[in-house]
Parts: sequence; C-alpha cells; structure tokens
Amino acid sequence: MIKSIYEYGELTVRVRGKKSFMLVKSDYDAMVSAENIQTALRRLEGTRYQPYISQMLIEEFNLGKAEENLTKAYLDDFNFILSKLKNRRAIEFFREFNRLFEFKTLASIFRSIVLGVGWEKALEYTVPFGRLDSSTCKRLIEEKNVKNVFGFIEDENLIKEVEKIVGEVEDPILQANMVELALNRYALERVWEKLLRLKGRDRLAVKLVGITIDTLNIMAVLRLKKLEFKPDEIETFLIPIFYMLKDKEVKRAVTASNDADALKVFASGEYVDVVSPLLSGYEVRRDLSLLEVALKRYHAKECERIFFQPFFHFGEALAYLYLKMYEVKDLISILTGKYFGLPADKIEYSLVLHQPPHPI
Repeated sequence: MIKSIYEYGELTVRVRGKKSFMLVKSDYDAMVSAENIQTALRRLEGTRYQPYISQMLIEEFNLGKAEENLTKAYLDDFNFILSKLKNRRAIEFFREFNRLFEFKTLASIFRSIVLGVGWEKALEYTVPFGRLDSSTCKRLIEEKNVKNVFGFIEDENLIKEVEKIVGEVEDPILQANMVELALNRYALERVWEKLLRLKGRDRLAVKLVGITIDTLNIMAVLRLKKLEFKPDEIETFLIPIFYMLKDKEVKRAVTASNDADALKVFASGEYVDVVSPLLSGYEVRRDLSLLEVALKRYHAKECERIFFQPFFHFGEALAYLYLKMYEVKDLISILTGKYFGLPADKIEYSLVLHQPPHPI
C-alpha cells in the first residue's frame, strides 16, 4: 500500500481533480441545442477548454482548426500523465499506448496518400499525435509517397508486411484498410503484452483496454460480413486477442450466414446487455453505427466505474484518458453537427458521454 501511495499519490489527486472539471450533461445539452456554432463554443468559456477555443471565438470558424485545437487538449493531458508516472511497468505500457495513437495517425496518412486526399480534407479524420505533428502529417500527405511513411514504422517485419500489401492489393480502399489493420494489430499486440505485465491493482487497466479490442473485433466481423467477405478472409482482419469474447463465439460469428446472424451470435455472449436490445432495430435499419456507439457508451461506463474502486493505481489515469478522448470527440461531433446544420437528435445519436446506453 505504501508503494502504491508513493507511485500514484500525486497522480491520483491530480487525475481525480481533472476529472471533476470535465463537462456535465447540462453543458452537452446547452451545446447541442445552441442556435449556432459560436453560441455552442461560448459554453466552453470558463471550462478547461477555454485556452483551446478562445481564438476561435473571434475568428471565422474553421472545423479543421477546431478539431486540431480540441485534440491538443487531450494530448496535453496525455503528456501530463506520462510526466507524473513513476511505476516502471506503467511507463512502459504508456509508451506503447502512445505508439498505438501514432499508428492510428500513420494509418490516416497512408489512407490519404493512396486515395489521393488532400491535406485540407485529410484534416477531417487525421489527428496529429506524437512525432506526427501537424506539419509532419501535412508534409507526408503532400509528398504523396507511401514509402516515406515506412520510416515511422521502424519494425522491419511490419514494414515488410505493409510493403507486401502495397505490392499485392490493387484496390486502394482495400489496401488502406489492410494497412490500417496491420498497424493496429501490431500496436495492440505490443500494448497488450505490456499491459499484462502490470501488477496488483494496476491490472484494473486490463479491462479498459480489453473491451476496446473486443469492440474492434466485433465491428470488424460485422462490417466484413456485410461486405460478404469469406470466413477465412475475415479471420485475417481480426486482432488475435480476446478479452470478454470467446474464441468459439468469434468463430460462430465469422461463419454465420450474414451480418444479422453474426450480430445474434454476439447477442448471446458476454456483451448480451449491449447487443441484445439492438437486434430488432438492426433488422430494420441495418446500421452498424448503432452497435458501435452502444459499445463505446458501455466502455465509457466501465471507465467511470474505475473511480469507484480503491485509490492509487494506474487504471485511474487510463480511465480518465479514455473519458477525455470521448469528451473531445463528442465536442468535435457537436461542432461538426452545428456546422452542417444537423438537428439536435442527429447530433446526440453519435455522442458517447451523458447519453442513454443505446442510441435511439
């Protein structure tokens, strides 16, 4: 206990303090129902986001710039937590966790290059992170040479795998998806390896990462079933790590006759409370975003529950970062909805925090 207090005493106090300043439901409601973007942004005055949005209040609104500024709020918290970590295993995990986000950015850059997407458009889905800051992302995309991306991969075997995909897969969309999968799989396997080395109460963090990996696998199976991929093709896209999912369950879903039947398989497993209420709606709408949003909301609730556990462990910092990430993405969704004139119910549909378990 004394060691835990030494390692996490300051971090626990600071993280819980930061969490207390997160937005609440009334903030969300006010922003969603605001008449325009500027009114929505003003709701963030006086919050921890003020330094990141103050300039936007006096300039013409730029959606790409807004996303970049809000993402910086998350990155600043990420770097703050890294600077306060003292536990060696937690630091090793966090560095791999950092690479996971870098690889997500790298996958977005690769996608932009192979699909011929310019920098301004790429900003809508590319989040600069770590070594891949805004200027580096812009340079790589404008150079339009996928080989320049390889220098950020570093691992020789992974470089060869990506080069093989580039050389053998002709369809640019499939090529981008397969490269993204390869990068994600590599990064998540490394993250999982470091995660399982954590000791004691720090292992509460395992659940938080495990649910996100399960979510990626569930969504991959369903999307590929919808595209009528063959079972052996689907298996190559899966991350070979299961947390609450069972191997037999995944195999049954992969070999199901269609996406709706695959969803029913997942509705009979550990995620029954998340999936089962969506079955009838999916039969009508065939919209997988229903499930994806519900799984994220479930994950967010599990992150909240970490703060009802005993103090002084790494799980608190990781849970806060996940919640902060959802909050930033929610703010971007709200501003995007306002920018394109979407009604309030359409905006709320995609939000994660301060929402009912299932999107209506």
